[in-house]
Amino acid sequence: MQHMTRLVRAAALGAAVLTAPIAARAASPPPAAPEPTLPNRQLHATVDVEVNKHGQVVRVRGGQLSHDSIFDTMTIGNALQMWIRRPDGTAITGLFRVSYDYDPRKHSVSRHVALLSSGGAWANEPGAATRMMETARRETAEAYARLQAQEKQRREAAAKHLPDINAALKRALKSPTPHP
Repeated sequence: MQHMTRLVRAAALGAAVLTAPIAARAASPPPAAPEPTLPNRQLHATVDVEVNKHGQVVRVRGGQLSHDSIFDTMTIGNALQMWIRRPDGTAITGLFRVSYDYDPRKHSVSRHVALLSSGGAWANEPGAATRMMETARRETAEAYARLQAQEKQRREAAAKHLPDINAALKRALKSPTPHP
């Protein structure tokens, strides 16, 4: 009996030693994300955008980039998702210039909007962000349908190797015939 207790204690101690690194890892916080490398010079970009009657940016017409690919990507992405409205919530259909200025001392970006011309043939077009969301929804639905079709094909292929359950049940439920 005493020998069994020693074995149980030894097993418990061994389990504790083996699981201690796992528990320590689980209790420690995840590693911090690396700090992004911010530019050390001033950056300036302007983007000309078409705005519909709701205030949504329809498309980027043109502009002048800063020649910093990350900053330029972020400014174009921001411009495509913008809403340009008056304080009362109404919007002007037109062509706007959006300026982005990066200050390396403050690590901040300021954005300024100016109306270049009012009116435009794009007044009734959906905004760029709306079109992006519709595209994402459509692609998600297509991917879901494709995955369902692949799963159905896998199930059908696996079912080919199984016996017919209905035939097996029918054979099992047939009434036995008397043998002389």
